[in-house]
Amino acid sequence: MKLLNAALLLAVVALGSFVYLKPPSDASARYPLSRLQADQVKQIRVERKGDPPVVIERKGDSWLITAPLSAQADPFQVQRLLAILDARSAHRLAATDLARFDLDQPRMRLNVDGEDFSFGTVNAVTREQYVLAGGAVYAVEPRYGAMVPASVAPMIKKQLFAANEAPVRFELSDFTVALRDGKWHVSPSTGELSQDDINRWVDAWRHAAALRAEPYAGGKPADAIKMEFRDGKTLMLEILQREPEIVIARPDEKLRYHFAGETARRLLTPPGTVPHK
Repeated sequence: MKLLNAALLLAVVALGSFVYLKPPSDASARYPLSRLQADQVKQIRVERKGDPPVVIERKGDSWLITAPLSAQADPFQVQRLLAILDARSAHRLAATDLARFDLDQPRMRLNVDGEDFSFGTVNAVTREQYVLAGGAVYAVEPRYGAMVPASVAPMIKKQLFAANEAPVRFELSDFTVALRDGKWHVSPSTGELSQDDINRWVDAWRHAAALRAEPYAGGKPADAIKMEFRDGKTLMLEILQREPEIVIARPDEKLRYHFAGETARRLLTPPGTVPHK
């Protein structure tokens, strides 16, 4: 009996020691890199060595790239940039001897509402990346650095039209689709078409999302599309290429959009017809 009691006592002592000496949980041990809230951020600045800074600013409910070009920003990419605000680290080191972390002259810096996040080397053993923020060095998962695009192009919104741009007329070289008296009309007529058929075609244009968007310096277009919008604005889209992918430019924004596949070809084919491959 004494032996049993002694064994129980040892077990209790061992358990108590384990609880006492156990490292704190991840939640309590991890240091936040920032106290900023993503939904309150007004400006983001991305700096890479050798490239002009990319500046993104909140305008109402949208994000706009204001440098080195002017364009709508991809909201998904913006959220990826802001993910650093939620980063936590189990290690917070003094910001000394920054050269050993490749942070003395960082290749990439992210500034969020005045707070700098400089990205350094990735530890070959722990696979964590060192980040200088708020006067300290943190080791975080490398995905935060990987979520910063290498150029401005991936940060451009892929939608061809803004949310407030409502087309009422599409004038292509061989047919026109226009809204008159509350109904859509196609000319020349392509046969029996319901309003639903035409609405689907118009919606495909309104919600057209490219594979990628990039700066456009101009050139000789192969064709053009004249657009009119509900607010009276007009726009001339330029068709730069039809194969192997369709490339459409917006000269007003100095951007070009790359579309691929049958869905993209439908944009250039009259409603209710099968697009040519």
